Amino acid sequence: MKKYFIAVAALAFLAACSGKAAKDAPVLVEEESLAVAEAAPDAPSLPELPVVKAKPAKPINMRDSLKTDPKKGAVVQKKYKGTVPAADGPGIVYDLTLYYQQDSDDGVYELDATYLEAENNKDQTFTSTGKRKVKKGTPADASAIVYELIPSDGSMVFYFQAEGDSLTMLNQDLQKAASDLNYTLTLVQ
Repeated sequence: MKKYFIAVAALAFLAACSGKAAKDAPVLVEEESLAVAEAAPDAPSLPELPVVKAKPAKPINMRDSLKTDPKKGAVVQKKYKGTVPAADGPGIVYDLTLYYQQDSDDGVYELDATYLEAENNKDQTFTSTGKRKVKKGTPADASAIVYELIPSDGSMVFYFQAEGDSLTMLNQDLQKAASDLNYTLTLVQ
């Protein structure tokens, strides 16, 4: 009986510890009870032990995180997609969704970057979310509209120049690629 109790306690402890999520990610906790199935006839019955199971944190919906102002109009959602060159593979598929109010330069974004045949010929997707800000001008065009995408995890900032129904990737100096390769995402919805 003592071995059984120790095993149940160890499992409860492991269940409680194994649910640690990524840094700063919220964890939802649900308690379930674990009944002792077999008790020795002469041993006192043990109380039910709680088992803590961690559930994965619900992904953040960036549209819901957008702070809105009734004076700045309706919320706009634009989705862009395109495949850009990659140094060590056939390309990177960018799937970018922007959320902002029609009369605001601030907004939020969600970006999925899928590296084609990244590892062992399998695609690998990375997700970035954060704030979108509008900047005016580049070294080559003072009237250019530039979207600055600032990741919430503090990683490298992305820059895209708005050109009609497309966005062209820029480097950190707000310049287009010197090559003739395609770095453009096209509006899909």
